[in-house]
Amino acid sequence: MPLARAAFLLPALLWVAASFSQVRIQGRVLDARTQEPLAFVHVVPEGQRDGTTTDIDGRFALNVDREPVILRFSYVGYVPTEISARSGAPLSVEMPRAMVELKPVEIRPGVNPAHRIIDRVYANRKLNDGLRNRAHRYTSYSKTIFTAAMDSAVLNNPEELAKLDTSDKEMVDWLDKQHLLLIESATKKSFIPPASEKEEVIAMRVSGLKDPTLLALAASTKTFSVYEPQIPLQEKTYLSPIGPSSTARYLFILQDTLYQGKDTVFIISYEPMPGRKFDALKGVLYVSTDGFALQNVIAEPVERTGNFNIKLQQQFEKVGGQAWFPVQLNTFLYLDMMQVNSFKVIGIGRTYLKNIEVDAPIPRKEVRGPELVMDRIATRRDEDFWNAVRTDSLEAKELRTYHTIDSISEAENVERMVKWFSYLATGRAGIGPVDILLDRVVNYNGYEGIRLGLGAATNDKISRHASLGGYFAYGFKDRDWKYGGDLTLRLKPGHGPTLRPYYAYDVEESGSVAFQGAPRTFSSESYRWIYVDRMDRVERFGGELAFRVNSALKMWLGTERTERQNLIGYQYAEPLSEEITYLTDRFLTGSVSMGLRFAFREQVASLPDRQVPLGTRWPILYLNATQAVDGLWDGEWEVWRVNAMVEKTFRLRMMGDLSLRVMGGMAEEGTPYPFLFNLRGTYSTKVPIGTANTFETMRPNEYLADRYVAIHARHSFGNLLFKGKKFRPVPVLLANAAWGALSSPERQQGYTFSELEGGFYEGGIQLDNLLRSGFVGFGAGFYYRLGPNAFPDPSDNMAVKLTMGFGR
Repeated sequence: MPLARAAFLLPALLWVAASFSQVRIQGRVLDARTQEPLAFVHVVPEGQRDGTTTDIDGRFALNVDREPVILRFSYVGYVPTEISARSGAPLSVEMPRAMVELKPVEIRPGVNPAHRIIDRVYANRKLNDGLRNRAHRYTSYSKTIFTAAMDSAVLNNPEELAKLDTSDKEMVDWLDKQHLLLIESATKKSFIPPASEKEEVIAMRVSGLKDPTLLALAASTKTFSVYEPQIPLQEKTYLSPIGPSSTARYLFILQDTLYQGKDTVFIISYEPMPGRKFDALKGVLYVSTDGFALQNVIAEPVERTGNFNIKLQQQFEKVGGQAWFPVQLNTFLYLDMMQVNSFKVIGIGRTYLKNIEVDAPIPRKEVRGPELVMDRIATRRDEDFWNAVRTDSLEAKELRTYHTIDSISEAENVERMVKWFSYLATGRAGIGPVDILLDRVVNYNGYEGIRLGLGAATNDKISRHASLGGYFAYGFKDRDWKYGGDLTLRLKPGHGPTLRPYYAYDVEESGSVAFQGAPRTFSSESYRWIYVDRMDRVERFGGELAFRVNSALKMWLGTERTERQNLIGYQYAEPLSEEITYLTDRFLTGSVSMGLRFAFREQVASLPDRQVPLGTRWPILYLNATQAVDGLWDGEWEVWRVNAMVEKTFRLRMMGDLSLRVMGGMAEEGTPYPFLFNLRGTYSTKVPIGTANTFETMRPNEYLADRYVAIHARHSFGNLLFKGKKFRPVPVLLANAAWGALSSPERQQGYTFSELEGGFYEGGIQLDNLLRSGFVGFGAGFYYRLGPNAFPDPSDNMAVKLTMGFGR
């Protein structure tokens, strides 16, 4: 028995002895020029095969048998570095960037060893993508700093520093003591595949802001999965390096091999194949032979264009021996449009996932409701709470950032300015307890000409539960005043239903189509108002109740009394008998209405003062239905009308974006013009401007219908075909079609129009962004009218227009 016990204990004693004889060396690897930590650097002791990699903060730790020891550091794009290391104080290792680009590597078909590895990663993607395919919980801590991008080669060189002007020197000294901005947040998240999730912000802090809810969306830890075939970044969609046939589009190069115990990690760089034109990423993949899973990922767009760019890093671990899961995330934001003196602003965000439970039994009620939730208590956490959720204590520079920026913010009233800019994003400019409604200031349409006015509404400085608003305006073409007002009552501010009684004396497009909940962004579709010249004077009062049924469905219920009158010659002919016809240009109705917006699996953020839709991958449905009842609110007409619209943008691999919109409607047969449908034509030789989701070769007011269907298809190739440094036109193909019918056209008197028989068809091509001036891009479009409603003269079917878009 003693011999057996000795045989059992001997390996353990030897392991303990070996452990005491080993020396632990730790340190941090930095970019020699920027002093930024380098994630995933390969660290190997001389003469050994096994090594380690730096974590997402550039830190490493490993045990060696002796000291001093030569450590070798290698990293794609950097000069390999060797140092002699001893235990003791943590090392600081600086790696210079490679000054000479590597020569092109010729990879012959069937020879590239990286392809076999990437194919294995793709084959195992569903098993290894724990973030998307496995139920899980975790908590997180995130820290983001904004500072100026400075070259350490300049900062560490007295001669170069002396060349800076006085203001830049002062800025260098100031930023040496604190950052421009510091944001901290902590969350807890639950997820059930395929798409049920909820993340709660349990703490948030922003330097200079007492109320950080303005930036609450930045607390979300939702990130991309490189296993997905397409990766959305910066409002663009990029082809993933892990996808079907990615080896035919990306150039993969096996740069290095790292040994970790029984597993091997292949370090593979990727970039688009020469001559391939698509929205591509570049970076490095670390592939573990344990399941051929991704261990580390570095990704950034190949082309840094515009004023905002991004770079991401992800580190994965096998959690509990079950599944690979991200544990650390880095985000680098390059804000080229912002500068402090001569230095561009950069944001560096680090997120740490903790307490990860994979394949956890999560009840459905845990993920019901909004996807992102934040209560006001999250903004009031004390220092003890923060010390408990942080992965490490704040550095002196970060503590000074809070103190300095908080003081500056209070002295300069920065918080008020930030809130003012947030109001601007919603079309409001706050002045004390009143918001100016910017969309009421100046407008233009073909009926009123230039319309100048002013609108205002009380804000939450008076009451969070009620807002009183009003407006007035004057049209210089119709020479008439308009005015109105409303009272918005919020039962539960930001979350519950709202009740809005209102009154308006204004004008409204005849035969118009509008939907509650549709985004009111300024796009080329807004140009349609240039061609709207048939309007009715309208006086209305009513009330509307708006409420969200769930994350996907929002509804509006209303009732109103409306009096419409046409002042430009239209009359409705109502036959009273075979010999008597009643002509009128006045229509008094009392109606009830229902509207809805349905976005399947739309994600919603529930913040202390509002709910914010976060979008959906599915089509969005809008529906309006109105029923005028004879006698309701003294109404004199019994008519009904239903409108519907479905729209969706598809991100197509290697092909760009395809946007589809389908619209349709029905109205009671033989009803007056205001309750019918004017089919949105925008052809003009005086003001030829391309207008999205309209008929470019159809004359304004050309067709009228009481039932119709219209389809608008737009395919943008983005920069897939042209990738010049400055000349980057965007080719766009368009196709529009409509079908409709009209009963009793003889009842519509005073207006010229046609019935739509046989369908309307047109096609077109645009070259957008031929010229750019700041955020405005100019191009040209050519459109042609087809089918049974084409004109005999081909020149009448053609339209050539200017296109104008906004964005970077």
